[in-house]
Amino acid sequence: MESTEAATGSSAEPDTADSTVAADADENGGNGNGNGRRIRKGERSRMRILDAAARLLSCRGYAATTLTDIAGAAEMQAGSLYYHFDSKDAIVEEVLSVGIDHARAAIDAALEALGPEARGSDRLAEAIVAYVNCIVAESNFTVANIRCFNESPPQTRESLAVPLREFTNLWVGLLAEGQADGSLRADTNAKVLARIMISGLNSLASWYRPGGELRLEDLARQFADMVLDGLHPAD
Repeated sequence: MESTEAATGSSAEPDTADSTVAADADENGGNGNGNGRRIRKGERSRMRILDAAARLLSCRGYAATTLTDIAGAAEMQAGSLYYHFDSKDAIVEEVLSVGIDHARAAIDAALEALGPEARGSDRLAEAIVAYVNCIVAESNFTVANIRCFNESPPQTRESLAVPLREFTNLWVGLLAEGQADGSLRADTNAKVLARIMISGLNSLASWYRPGGELRLEDLARQFADMVLDGLHPAD
């Protein structure tokens, strides 16, 4: 995510389509009305478009990704995309929005697993590890957000301003928690630190490649350790 005043997916189709259609049929006396199948197919097609767009945007960026490219990656006719989206920019905006959701969900899950009684420094560390994993291993949508936000049209950036700001404020809050409970040094500006951290974490999308000498889990922990070492309270 961007760290400005404002701040990702498998293309496989779900295996539950048949059961969804069956449920629709059961609710209509066993015959079905056809709407369940059409709705499910439409949802699957829409997600296939978004998955394809996220893959391309995360690798190529905004300018180098065309509607024709997205249609090809989704194995659809280019004209079919307009049934689901008005334009390329509408697809991009949705991908970037989902990228924020993926990042936030990964961090929220990590914090929930840690529990509410954990120290602020531990919560910050787990959030860092979760975000690193989201960027590197889990979400093309989040990487697309990181890579394409500044390239995207002004209208897209404006639409995402609030959720991106909320994402930044999540990190500000984690830092403030640690400062309040004494597990992080209090003589630093949490808002500034949050933006520095987000920028550093986002840079992973441009240089880290899985399969190298540095394992993902080691990278994530090293990043967290570096942050915590720098914010350790003075004795």
